[in-house]
Amino acid sequence: MTDQGNFEIKGDRALSSGDTDKLGFRQVSRRIAASLVDRASQDGFVVGIEGAWGSGKSSLLFLIGDELQKLPSTQRPSIINFRPWLIGSRDALITGLFSDLSSELEKFALEAGDATPLYKSKAQEASKALRSFMNGLSRTGAAIEVVGEASGWAPAKLIGKSVRAIGDITRGESACPQLSELKDKLVKSLRELDHRFIITIDDVDRLEPAEVIEILRLVRSVVDLPNVIYILCYDSEILAQSIERAAGVKSGKAYLEKIVQLTAMVPQPEPFQLRQWFTDELHLIASVKDDDELSRLHAVIDHEGGRQLLTPRSVIRALDAVRFFWPALREIRADLADLVWLQIIKDGNPALYRWIEAYCATFSAVSVGAARIEEAEKSKELSALFEAVPEGHFDDMMYRYYFAEQLPGVEVDYAEEGRGFSIFQRMSEHERDLAVRAGRLSSPDHYRLYFALAAPSHALTNDEFATIWEASNSGPRQTSDSLLDLHSAAQSGSLTKADVLLERLKGQVYEDLSAKQCENFLTAFSYMMDEAYRMHPFDHFWINSFWDRAERLVPFFVSNLEDDDRKRVLRLMFAHGDAIGWLTSMFRRETFAHGRYGERPRPEEEWLFREDELDDINAILLERYRSMSFQDVISSPNPVSLLFAWMQGGDKEGPCNLIARHAESDAGFLDALEGLTSWINSSDRGRFKVLKRENLEIFMDLESTTARLQGLVEDPQLGERARRIVEVLKLGNEY
Repeated sequence: MTDQGNFEIKGDRALSSGDTDKLGFRQVSRRIAASLVDRASQDGFVVGIEGAWGSGKSSLLFLIGDELQKLPSTQRPSIINFRPWLIGSRDALITGLFSDLSSELEKFALEAGDATPLYKSKAQEASKALRSFMNGLSRTGAAIEVVGEASGWAPAKLIGKSVRAIGDITRGESACPQLSELKDKLVKSLRELDHRFIITIDDVDRLEPAEVIEILRLVRSVVDLPNVIYILCYDSEILAQSIERAAGVKSGKAYLEKIVQLTAMVPQPEPFQLRQWFTDELHLIASVKDDDELSRLHAVIDHEGGRQLLTPRSVIRALDAVRFFWPALREIRADLADLVWLQIIKDGNPALYRWIEAYCATFSAVSVGAARIEEAEKSKELSALFEAVPEGHFDDMMYRYYFAEQLPGVEVDYAEEGRGFSIFQRMSEHERDLAVRAGRLSSPDHYRLYFALAAPSHALTNDEFATIWEASNSGPRQTSDSLLDLHSAAQSGSLTKADVLLERLKGQVYEDLSAKQCENFLTAFSYMMDEAYRMHPFDHFWINSFWDRAERLVPFFVSNLEDDDRKRVLRLMFAHGDAIGWLTSMFRRETFAHGRYGERPRPEEEWLFREDELDDINAILLERYRSMSFQDVISSPNPVSLLFAWMQGGDKEGPCNLIARHAESDAGFLDALEGLTSWINSSDRGRFKVLKRENLEIFMDLESTTARLQGLVEDPQLGERARRIVEVLKLGNEY
């Protein structure tokens, strides 16, 4: 994707040609398309595609049409996409629909040239009959009003209008029979032609109530023809209300049931699918600066995204907001997690967004000494916060914690259920300086920039589930092989079937696992996670990856083990697991989480391992790192991360000595520099390698390294490699 494509606002539109089916609607649309052709009645038929606004009705309708177009020519129906909101009056509505149908019928008659003479004749006869019926309607004029029967479905207040129209057209006694005769001829021609015409009408629920009634009357009576199938898209609740207002009936739902013979519900995406879609697209737009920002972004998408990203439309709107704001904020190295948090809230709860905006403005003034806030004002602002959210919004303590973490001067009082916040608390100078350097929402110098830019296609089959279950009862190697098989089966986006399995285990199934199965899964992870990365490379410095999902399962699995078994399994994993990259990633996470490295520890409930377990893991990995050759290190999925883990584990000299030994020769020196490069994702350039100055300075002397590198630029054998490293070092200073 180009830079422009990354930041192009997508808008609230349906899928179109070339778009990716993010939510697995393709299989559903394929089945509906087959039913429309193979099993639908030859009489007039109306299908309703029902779903809430933003659920993806229009996208499903597009995919149904796409599947119909793929059918063999002998089965393929003619498709008419009728859009009534582009047409003004009722008469123009009818004329428009008949014109579209006539054009499609004439096109079909023309394309029937290769068919038998009899079939071509039937097509031409049907086209002629339709034109005659249209002319009859035009002559009759007011006859178009006659669209219901008192014994059937027409509301009482419409019957009088119909009766008056009948009086107008029966004074000559010949007009009505003539129109009836023309329609009978059209019906006969279409039935003999035996070709399907499918008329789609999207967003019926967005029409004015009076327009809704006209469309339904039209479908029910005037163009109720054989082999003509209607597909109407709507939110049934909203459409029923429009019918009740316009037609004066008690039950809009019952009225609708008289017209729509069959309904198909838009499949409801699973919440984790929507969040995965969001993270996949976000990865193309922006990147985080460090582990802290990544961790907070993860929490934002899990906790705030879990509440607000509930429909495809909500995902698209949140992504478009990030696309719009991020290019400007990126220039000042703003915080992606803060921006995403705000934009998700803005779309889901504008009142809460406005409260946050006002709070940040007031806090900034207070923090720089330009204003002061009394206790009464604090109480008023706190009440305004709870007025901006539904009752019980903050009952979940974990959600409360992460909400408070995003804002300056907000602390959680866990003793007060549901309303336990203290606001406008003092921010230390150290915290303020950190926020300013990071361009955070909590920075008094930056906060205003964030506002003033202004069904189941993913499910495992029974056989697949049985296979992994049997493997997890057999042993870790069998479990590892089975997981890799599932990981090779791609689903939608970046998901594989192994991702889906891990989500299921996290969500519900893990409680039913035996201790043996838990042990086998844990050990299997330590065997195969690096291989899984090599099969489907991903940015391991990102969220919702396969590694990330496995990591989040670790505390669930170890909690099912007895204490002695738990220690044994963890030692086995970290001492003998082939997946040194994944194990290192966990180790580094825990080093930060326990506060052994970084600014502050995380709550204990977020730890993967206890203190004594982390001590064991630290010692085991240090021994493994020290036994690794330079080639072993650079062959790992993330060599730079491994070197940092080695140092953060307590051996600051080991990595430097390893690099120094290998860098004694000029070729080895370039090997070392190449090993210190890392991948970066940028909206400007896509995915590319950089050599960051801060990484280089930790392991090698910057001045002497730069001089030696420049000296090799003109070397006849090594010059090309040296020039490439100079370039990635330059890029590393820019990003």
